[in-house]
Amino acid sequence: MEHARITEALAGSSLFQGMGEAELLAMAGRMKPRVYRRGEVIFRREDPAGALHLIQSGSVKISLDNDEGKETVLALFGPGACFGEIAALDGGPRSATVTAVEPTETLALLRTDLLDLMRSQPDVALALIGTLATRLRRIDARLEDAHFLDLDTRFARLLASLAEERGQPTADGVEIKLPLTQSELAAMIGATRVSANRLLGAYQDAGLVRLQKRSIVLTNMPALLIRAGRAPE
Repeated sequence: MEHARITEALAGSSLFQGMGEAELLAMAGRMKPRVYRRGEVIFRREDPAGALHLIQSGSVKISLDNDEGKETVLALFGPGACFGEIAALDGGPRSATVTAVEPTETLALLRTDLLDLMRSQPDVALALIGTLATRLRRIDARLEDAHFLDLDTRFARLLASLAEERGQPTADGVEIKLPLTQSELAAMIGATRVSANRLLGAYQDAGLVRLQKRSIVLTNMPALLIRAGRAPE
């Protein structure tokens, strides 16, 4: 990856966008390009601490497995997002497993370089704190949903959230390109693949969505938001 392309990627990230041009150029020299195949595990839960990663292209899923091998997908991250920041900050083991769900390129920043950067660039430290706070709020919201909402409402809220994060407006609605399998999508709401497929079928029959290969088009966003318990915009 060219030095200029790395600098451009850093400037477009919420984590590093507060840095000046000179600082970005210096930081670009510390970033290590990494390439992962679809399905490749980048690191597993309990692995030793390592680098923070900034996604340049592709997507990764953040997941946990229980003793029976059941997977819970905590999040799906795409270009511009970072992951691995918790272990990179405190030096402890990895808190979750991260897997590339499509061909993915990242820029890795070693823990020592991250700590040096935070000491010299307070705006980066504040941006990282903001990132962690946002993710904690999302986790709290998902825990609340899991305890108090039925599966239908949780699934509608998941689709609405994915539309906000990854959706692209089209003539037919909002298209969400998903590199996840249906089982992985179900694991994001603690459901089985059969239950998620049944809901998707019901949504399609109701005219809320249209299923396509590797994507979902939300054809009636206001009705979906009502189903999610949210007021349409």
